[in-house]
Amino acid sequence: MNGPERIEDFEGDWHLTRAIDDRLAGQVLRAEGVATLRRGDGQFVYDEEVALHIPGQQTLRGTRRYLWRPAPGRIAIHFEDGRFFHNLTLGQSASEDHHDCAPDSYDAAYDFARWPCWSVRWSVSGPRKSYEMRTEFSPR
Repeated sequence: MNGPERIEDFEGDWHLTRAIDDRLAGQVLRAEGVATLRRGDGQFVYDEEVALHIPGQQTLRGTRRYLWRPAPGRIAIHFEDGRFFHNLTLGQSASEDHHDCAPDSYDAAYDFARWPCWSVRWSVSGPRKSYEMRTEFSPR
């Protein structure tokens, strides 16, 4: 298998670990938590809950939600409010996409070479942003 073939392949609970290399702050933040992908009204809802560890600070709790919508050969990922975010191509061992949010730029690189374990790396740049965020997912 080259990677996930259908949006349903992601359905369920995932353990996640995350490292955020903040080049501007000169520190690495770490997070761990759970991501869940559930069916809902013609799409899937991705919910994430993490504990974020920032050096020298108290642990913070965070959540995020995205809407994953099936499309031919891909998944169209949208923000919770319905705005389009980026595409994830199915049936390949890797998928890349770009998202502009002026003045910032976001580049995603998904890696499915060890499916069902997988990862996504975001490289983010802008006038006040310069970081790389890598998230590893494994079945829960």
